[in-house]
Formats: sequence, C-alpha cells, structure tokens
Amino acid sequence: MKRFICILIAMLMVLSLCACNKETGQKGIMTDSSKDQVALTVKYPAPSTLTYEESESNLGARYVFTLYEFNEMLNSACSELSTSASAQYFDFSNWQVMSDNLTDDNGIKYSSYYYNTDTLTITAAIENESGKVMNLGCGTSYEDFATADEDYQYTVMLTSAIIAMVAGGYTQNDIEFLYCMFFDSAKYNEQFFYHNNVYMMNISKTEGEQGSALLFMTSPCKDEIKTEWELTDYRSFDGTYKK
Repeated sequence: MKRFICILIAMLMVLSLCACNKETGQKGIMTDSSKDQVALTVKYPAPSTLTYEESESNLGARYVFTLYEFNEMLNSACSELSTSASAQYFDFSNWQVMSDNLTDDNGIKYSSYYYNTDTLTITAAIENESGKVMNLGCGTSYEDFATADEDYQYTVMLTSAIIAMVAGGYTQNDIEFLYCMFFDSAKYNEQFFYHNNVYMMNISKTEGEQGSALLFMTSPCKDEIKTEWELTDYRSFDGTYKK
C-alpha cells in the first residue's frame, strides 16, 4: 500500500503540474467487448450546472466545491443511483492525506488525498488556500486493471464516470457518455477536452518502484489548456463514440 500511495502522489501532480506525456502511456488494455455493457444511444451532453471557476493554478480553473462537499455530492448521487437499501457509501473520515506540501508551476500550494475502497482508489488534489478541489481521479494498479475481467474494468470506469458526473455538473442521463469518454481515453491513449474539462487515463510509475498506478482523471481547465496540452476535442474525436 505504501508503494501504491507513493505512485498516486506522482500521478496527482500530472494534472496539477504538467501535461501527461502520451508516449509513456500503455496501449492495448481495452477491448471492444469491454464497451458492450453500455448502449451508444446518447448525444453530446452539456453540464446542467457550472461547477468550476477561475483559479491562479497552472490549469487556470478549479472546482467550486471542497472535498467535504464533493463527498456529500458523491453520496447523494450514489444514493439516487443505488437500488440497494444497504449500499455502502463514502465516509468522509476515510479520506487520507498523501501529501500536504506540494506546489504547482504557478506557485499554488495544494494537498493530495486518497480514499480506498475494497476494489479501487479515489484521489483528489485540493488547493490549500481556498480548500477547493483541483482534480479528481479513480483507479487501481495498472497490473490489476489490465489483467482483470471486463466486469471489473467496467466497474472502475463506471465509478470514474459517476465521479465525473458529480464533479462536472452532469445528470444521470450523461453517465453513459462519460463512461465512453474514459473508455476511449484508455483504448486510444487520448487526453480529451470537453466543456472546459480534461478527461484522461493516466499510468504512472515512480522511479525505482515496481508496478504502476492507473487513474481515470478529470479536472477543470481554461480554454488555452486545450492548445497547450494538445488535447483532443471529444466532439471531433474519430473513435468508437459516435453522435
């Protein structure tokens, strides 16, 4: 676990400090059959609520909510989506600090947090001064994800889509679309720009460590990031998702 946390710290810095290098991504971990669990019937949705604001960080934007508020929003969404009266949700006290002494390229201080469940890990980077969320991630180790059955891969990406729904101001009707975007990021090793947010799969390994961490990450950003990071606009992406 200590090794995995060290890798997660490095990964959180990807969205907070610099663009991910596409050449380091590992391809071929997704198959078309992994996507058969969703039906491609949705259109390109727009957020129903504006959930980001300007920031002095190097991405130029942050979410409008704190980690506690996000945890409450996630619980509310899971409650609405669940059909089980005994479903287990997220206890805010289970969030743990990975590092509280980080600085992005613009000198903004932030802290990184993680939340472990039985099957995956959720991560968050938080601005120290404002207390607001900078980015969110959901994943596991690369080895576990790449060797898992399709149901587990689906679970990780679906959870990532629910987190993106909550963070981005989308509705339950948009979960399928967000899942497809993360799927395409994994299959095609792409970093997507959509409605002032970055969506991508990132794989990271710290120097000298064995194994890799894999996260499906999202963060709000200013328009210029699309050009600076050479992000692919998902509306023009010629991949598996079609309007």
